[in-house]
Amino acid sequence: MNVSDVIARMTEQANLSLVIFTMGLLMCRIMPVLVLSPFLGGEVIPPEIKMGVGVMLSGVLFPAVSARMGALPTSAFPYIGLMLKEIFIGVALASIVNVVFEAARVAGNLVDTMSGSNNAQLYVPQLGTQVSIFASLKVQLSVVLFLTLNGHHLVIEALAESFSIVPLDRFPRFSMGEWAFFELIIRSFADLLKISLALAAPAMLAAFLTDMALGAVNRVAPQVQVFFISMAIKPLVGVVIIFLSLGLIMERMQTEFAAMLAMLRHAIRLLG
Repeated sequence: MNVSDVIARMTEQANLSLVIFTMGLLMCRIMPVLVLSPFLGGEVIPPEIKMGVGVMLSGVLFPAVSARMGALPTSAFPYIGLMLKEIFIGVALASIVNVVFEAARVAGNLVDTMSGSNNAQLYVPQLGTQVSIFASLKVQLSVVLFLTLNGHHLVIEALAESFSIVPLDRFPRFSMGEWAFFELIIRSFADLLKISLALAAPAMLAAFLTDMALGAVNRVAPQVQVFFISMAIKPLVGVVIIFLSLGLIMERMQTEFAAMLAMLRHAIRLLG
């Protein structure tokens, strides 16, 4: 069955206006997650491909979602309201998904600042911006690990589940109150700092101990140019510690990915 057959089947089951209405709302919720999530390629993936993936996912979800659709809006204002609601849900879910990746970037920046290598900048297409060396390493590591664990499948599965909890033609009911949902979003941003400190802890501790050792050397032998020595030693210590602690970092990332997915599903339940 080719694309034209699928479109013909969709138009047979529902009128054209319902198809356009439903597909538009599906795209409004799906596209923020596709565009804002680093694990889907960032700026590496052309917008045309992202749009195509969004249309494909919308087409896959259309049969299940259209069965729950009620009456069509009679004017543009209700439809615009539903579109804004879908965009809000998509952005909220995308912000939860991005917590671990942003924490990896912040952790890398902390390590580079402590080790004195933050002047070197690399462009990371997944984030669409320039970051320091260790920030680039940790972001790329988090993306590869997330894809290896099939985390993107679980995100898409949770996104599909959200359409059954919050149908397209209804607004969120906030089963436990609006504040419970927004508190979860705020807590996810608070967790970002906690995760970033945990990911950066080994290298930050090594940099601190290196500073203490160099300070002791400076007290014993003031004639030694400790500042210039530290510029060569601290980046090397940072590299060694990062690679020695990669196993611990990856284990912590796996734990945080599991917590992020649980938080994502909890946020979806709070919307219903």
